Amino acid sequence: MADWPETLPGLNIKKALSQLGGKKSLLLRLLAMFTDNHSEDVNRLLAAAGNKDNKAIFEINHALKGVTANLAADELYQLCIDVDTKLKHEQNDIDSELAAMPQAMTTLLNSIKDAGQLPVE
Repeated sequence: MADWPETLPGLNIKKALSQLGGKKSLLLRLLAMFTDNHSEDVNRLLAAAGNKDNKAIFEINHALKGVTANLAADELYQLCIDVDTKLKHEQNDIDSELAAMPQAMTTLLNSIKDAGQLPVE
């Protein structure tokens, strides 16, 4: 991993590679899949919150929490944990977490783009 940074903003590369057995090409593939399949999840969460659709908020957040955990996208993952914990305890005051998510997602997506430029070999 000497040619890769341990972290990029919002992305713990060292931890992600550890979880994936050091397979850089697999990590890059998973990061690309995240961009393709989850880049709009925060917008979907915000729309669900605007509609007071707690079931949708919980489902979207739960899926995003899982994928960010697998990718070691620590900042966004922590926000998802915070939302999840509050909702499970019927605390609907998640505005501050939701407000922080767009920037966390933008940071993560920028880091994913940067990670795509890293050497695989």
